[in-house]
Amino acid sequence: MQARLSVVVLSLVVVLSTGCSTMQPPRYSISVDNIQALKNYADAQIQVSDINQSVNFSAGCRLMGPIEPADGLTIPMFITKAFNDEFKMAGIYSELGNRISGDITHITFSSIDGLTNGNWDIGLSIKSTNGASFSVSNKYIFKSGFDAITACNATADALTPAVQDLINKVVTHQDFKKLL
Repeated sequence: MQARLSVVVLSLVVVLSTGCSTMQPPRYSISVDNIQALKNYADAQIQVSDINQSVNFSAGCRLMGPIEPADGLTIPMFITKAFNDEFKMAGIYSELGNRISGDITHITFSSIDGLTNGNWDIGLSIKSTNGASFSVSNKYIFKSGFDAITACNATADALTPAVQDLINKVVTHQDFKKLL
């Protein structure tokens, strides 16, 4: 009886101590490369008004729990804020200029690609109030790790550089000027 009780208690401790937790990427940080690219549009006045997500996104990372941006933001809100932060730093953000909206056309991540790599794969369709539009896609590859804790934390940390690269694809796109 004592051995049986010990097994039950030990099992409960294991189950309760392996609960999932939310992995939060750090807040977005400005990309110097994006600011340099945006300096070509010093006379522009734009803002990203909103980005929607028309596709399903599974935020769960292995059995660790979901990856969710800091400050209670959703992925579309995180990307919208990232664009506007870049525009503000480049001096072209304005609530009076053209508004850009977007739709996340695909978004996935993998915390294990090969053995110790991971990736974020994000597609975005954007359009301006002036009618111009285009789409971009970016697959950001990073080192993740073998075990779930390391890999999922690395995946969360990789969201910011993945979005930086996505924004770079937009602001260096041949049709970006048409949005302005």
